Amino acid sequence: MEKRLERKNSPLGAVQTFLRGDVSTLFALFGMIALFGILSPYFLTVKNIMSIGSYASIQGIMAAGLTCCMLLGGMDVSQFSLAGLCGMFMGLMYEAGMNEWLIIPLTLIIGILAGCINATIVEKLKISVMIATMGMQFVIRGFCYIITGGAYVYIKSDMFNFIGSGKLFGVFPFCLLVMIIVYIVIWYALKYTKFGRNLYACGGNLRAASLAGINTTAMRYKAHMISSFCAAIGGIIMTSQQTAAMCNAGEGNDMDCIAAVILGGLGLAGGKGKVTGTLIGVLIICVLFNGMTMLNVQVYWQKVLKGVVLLLAVFIDSLRSGLLKKA
Repeated sequence: MEKRLERKNSPLGAVQTFLRGDVSTLFALFGMIALFGILSPYFLTVKNIMSIGSYASIQGIMAAGLTCCMLLGGMDVSQFSLAGLCGMFMGLMYEAGMNEWLIIPLTLIIGILAGCINATIVEKLKISVMIATMGMQFVIRGFCYIITGGAYVYIKSDMFNFIGSGKLFGVFPFCLLVMIIVYIVIWYALKYTKFGRNLYACGGNLRAASLAGINTTAMRYKAHMISSFCAAIGGIIMTSQQTAAMCNAGEGNDMDCIAAVILGGLGLAGGKGKVTGTLIGVLIICVLFNGMTMLNVQVYWQKVLKGVVLLLAVFIDSLRSGLLKKA
C-alpha cells in the first residue's frame, strides 16, 4: 500500500495520472490552437476552422472505427488502403453507369467484407493482427493498381461532390456532420450496449472474457467489420473530395489513425480508452498539420514530424501504462 502511494506521489506517477485523463490531450489541443492563432492571423478564421473539420472528417471517421479494434487489443493498418480500394470500386461503378444511390451501399458492403477477411485471417489462420492487417494493406493496395492499371477514374457527380465538399447553410461541411454522427453512434454503442461492455471485457483479458461466456471470435469479427466499415465511409468521402478515384489515395497515411487513437488515451494493450479521446487525438494531429501548412513549413519537415508524433504517442502510452516504472 505504501509503495503504491509512493509511486502515485512521485513525479513520474503524477505525470502518469495526468496523462490518463482527457485533460492532458485537451490541454495540448487548446495550447496548439492558441499558438497557431498567435503565429498566423488566418488560423482562427471560420473558413480555416471549417477546413480543418473537413480534413479531419476522413481520418476521424476511420479512427473511430479503429478504436473498436484497438479496444480489443488489436490493430488495423489496412484502413487507408481499403479506403483507396473502396474509392476505386466506387469510381468504376460510377463509370459503368450504376445508380449513385446504389453505389454507396455496395461500397460499404465491400468494406464490411474486407473486415471479415481480416478477422478470418486472425482467428482461423492464427496470424498476429498486426501482421495480418499489414499483409492485407499491401494486398489491397496492389488491387487498387491492378483493377485500373494505375489510371485515375474521374467522378463528375453533384451528389458525390456534395458528400465530399458540400456545405450545410453555406458554412458547415457535410462530411463533418457525417463524422459527428459516426462518433455519436460508436460512443453510444461502447457506453450503453452489451457490445461495448463485451468489447472492453475482451480487451481487458481475452481468456477471462471467453471463460465468462463471451464469444470472443464474434467480437473480433464485429470489431474488424466496424473498422473496415468506417474505412469505407472514409474512402467515399476522400474520393468525393478528390472528384476522382486514385490508386494511391491515402498512401503514406496508414499510421495516422493509430497515432490519433493512442494520443487520445487508448492503450496498445486494449481494454481501456474512450472514443471521445480518439476524437481529441484526431483534432490534435489535424490542427498541428494545418497550422504548419499555414506557417509554410516544408512538406518534408511535416513528414519528419509525423514520425515524431507517432513515436511520441507510443511513449505517452508507455507513461500511461507504467511500463517505464517496470523497466
